[in-house]
Amino acid sequence: MTLAGEASAGFDDLSRQSLRLLGALRHHHPATADHSVRVATVMLAMWSHRPDGLGDAPLVVAAGLLHDLGKIFVPAALLDAARRLDEAEQRLIRAHPVTGAETLAALRFPAEVVAVAREHHERWEGGGYPSGVPASGLCPLVRAACVADSFVAMIEPGRAYRRHLSVAAALAEVRACSGAQFDPDFATLLTEGLGPGFQAELGLDTAPGERRPRVAGLLPSHLLERALGLPPCPW
Repeated sequence: MTLAGEASAGFDDLSRQSLRLLGALRHHHPATADHSVRVATVMLAMWSHRPDGLGDAPLVVAAGLLHDLGKIFVPAALLDAARRLDEAEQRLIRAHPVTGAETLAALRFPAEVVAVAREHHERWEGGGYPSGVPASGLCPLVRAACVADSFVAMIEPGRAYRRHLSVAAALAEVRACSGAQFDPDFATLLTEGLGPGFQAELGLDTAPGERRPRVAGLLPSHLLERALGLPPCPW
């Protein structure tokens, strides 16, 4: 096998491992899996506008799909809690970046995927978690994930502890937090690079109370399926 063939085989294996872990996450907490697919979709869209520095598409997708893997160790009832969490519960939630990164490292995922799991809640100027270091010193894929994760969290429905924002309001919030919470470069890329059909691609194009038709496969994003080059993967 040539070096190019070996690289292709490696990315194919990365994609399949990522989908298996996403399936386990969906079994534990479907909403977190849906969130992870949306984050991966946003990251892939950002990559399509500026691929330099973020790695190959399967690596970007794997980082997005698995950034919240650590939540598989958090009780689902706690993830769905509509009340204010106590201090111990907040510590458990905030441990998910470390547990997710440790799991991915043990499974020998690429260092960039592990870094995204560990550092996607860090802030551009510092003060995030788990380490509080300025994200300005972190790798580009992490900085892209920080923006994508927060953007998706703002627009997706179904979060019991707060109301979701419109896409326009969320983009305005990303702009407002550019240079403080987010890498200014990636904040601009996200706010200026998303096309008008992107809300539909994220699965947010249904009216309030309307159920989106079930997708026959693991990934409800056509962008991801094309990027991974994989057939649908039923449960």
